[in-house]
Amino acid sequence: MLKGLAEAGGKVIGGARFSLVSVLPGVLAVTVIAAAVRAGLYTTDSPPDFSAIAPGSRDTAAVVLFIFFAFVVGVLLRPFEAAIVQMLEGYWERPSPLAPLRGAAIERHRRRRDRALLALRHAETVTASEEVGTPPSPRTPHRSASLRDLADRDRRTARRRRSAERAHRIRSGYPTEVRLDADKDGLDPEGELMPTALGNMLLRAERLSGDRYGLDMMHAYPRIYPLVAPRLENAVSQQLSLIAATASLSVSLALTTVAMLPILFRWDVWSLLPLAPAILAALAYRGAVAASEYHGTLLSAVFDLHRFDLIKAFHYPVPTTAKSLVILNQDISGFLAQDSARLDEELKHRDPMKNEPESEDVLQRANGDGPA
Repeated sequence: MLKGLAEAGGKVIGGARFSLVSVLPGVLAVTVIAAAVRAGLYTTDSPPDFSAIAPGSRDTAAVVLFIFFAFVVGVLLRPFEAAIVQMLEGYWERPSPLAPLRGAAIERHRRRRDRALLALRHAETVTASEEVGTPPSPRTPHRSASLRDLADRDRRTARRRRSAERAHRIRSGYPTEVRLDADKDGLDPEGELMPTALGNMLLRAERLSGDRYGLDMMHAYPRIYPLVAPRLENAVSQQLSLIAATASLSVSLALTTVAMLPILFRWDVWSLLPLAPAILAALAYRGAVAASEYHGTLLSAVFDLHRFDLIKAFHYPVPTTAKSLVILNQDISGFLAQDSARLDEELKHRDPMKNEPESEDVLQRANGDGPA
């Protein structure tokens, strides 16, 4: 029954990316809260009875109805998955209640990134000065260092290396500005920031994939998606599903924590129980951030392999220099981003269309018959 409902729900609201894992966050929240209620954890004047959680022989119908109800709740919450991911990314525009916090959150990440940049530059400066060194003068004979001095120097070098590695790890979690003429547009030269770690990691994926070739990922990726090799397309889809599942699980566990807050007023050992879903919510969020990092690698592979496809689709000659390639891709992305743009007006300054259509059918490649 559940498999049939999952397949039906997948056809309606999830497509190929819908599975039982997609409804797990909602089912988990309903199950945990229902178990806490049956155990009497919300009753502060009596000890909990965990034996009441296990259904009796007469509760078979109730158990079936509960499983069905929990699964239906998970299916109904599935369409809100995209909104949940966007909220965790930091798209806190009004009338969102988190909108007043957006500026402060971005400033926090800017200071964290800038501290990491300062640490990296300091480590590079110190390392360069040590490599150059100061040769001994004729008046000052060279003296061998003591073992204590060598040990102190090695400890300083190890601390500096650990500090640089930590700073590099922090910096790699933020976007890098690589767009052409970004300095003229008044953009942050170190990269645009989002209010959350997940948002910064996903924005980094966009910058590392299409922007380095002059392609705006939001407008270019849907056009080159039919040409992506099936194995690479499956890897991207699976990674997107993993990000959505872990993000939804994080929000579900956070809501479970809020629902279990009244247990704190028991003032006994069970008052610590809400800490469990809170810790798991934090771990699920960190998992979403880690999955987003690998997602950026996959997107980079897509654009590395298909950076010429839009130019060929417009039948323009492939540029012979890297800068002309970036400029042409940027012009095409700008044209695709406009709702009222017309090709002969927006790209009239480009070279005439000379490139002949490829012999390989685009629909054949889109159907998975192309190179894998």
